[in-house]
Amino acid sequence: MFSIDLNCDVGEGTGNDAKLMPFISSCSIACGGHYGSKQTIEATAQLAQAHGVHIGAHPSYPDSENFGRKSMNLSLADLQDALRKQLDLFFSICTNVSHIKPHGALYNDLFFDLEKTEAVLAVFAEYAPGIRVYCSAASQLAKVAAHSGFSVCIEAFADRSYAKNGSLLSRSEDNAVLTDKHSIAKQVIQLVTSKSVECNTGVIIPVKAQTICLHGDGLHVIENAAFLAESLMQNNIRVQGL
Repeated sequence: MFSIDLNCDVGEGTGNDAKLMPFISSCSIACGGHYGSKQTIEATAQLAQAHGVHIGAHPSYPDSENFGRKSMNLSLADLQDALRKQLDLFFSICTNVSHIKPHGALYNDLFFDLEKTEAVLAVFAEYAPGIRVYCSAASQLAKVAAHSGFSVCIEAFADRSYAKNGSLLSRSEDNAVLTDKHSIAKQVIQLVTSKSVECNTGVIIPVKAQTICLHGDGLHVIENAAFLAESLMQNNIRVQGL
């Protein structure tokens, strides 16, 4: 029997959160950068607690207009200030926080950008030194976090395609986002049982994921989550905590 942490990004105004909670074991709540307010954080945290789902912070670039999915040319000091504003709000509301996971373009930029990674982790350490950080394998975030006293949790994605270097394929590329429930289930099963994923060129690359994300704002996400749950059970894969 295999087991995996299945996570979702939530508190993003999709209306999907209540229906997703029964299928997942951890969640990352938007902190007000790309979406979120005191009210949405409180409501989402209460919903997660009612379902026994672990709670994490999901800070981003301060960019609600683009939902945090475009890289921003901020100074490191301005980026740190934006993150502090989000984490001040989040940690004033949430206790028993299990992890932090950057959102969207910030997550992707921290795959390559060492200087930005160091600046971001310096802020995380102010709020929760040693906390688990969800990050991609081979990313600068994973490498620096591991050497900075954080607990690294390698994340893979159920519904995103991969480039051969292990980074996520840009959303501007064709087929970057998986929407078909069969393709999503196939990718997750491969990630769990074979510790690998097929990238966009057809090459199989190793990915030793400890948590897998299904995006809460994805097309047909509730149907996909239900199908994924059934497929995992049929393949002797247990979602941790469920």
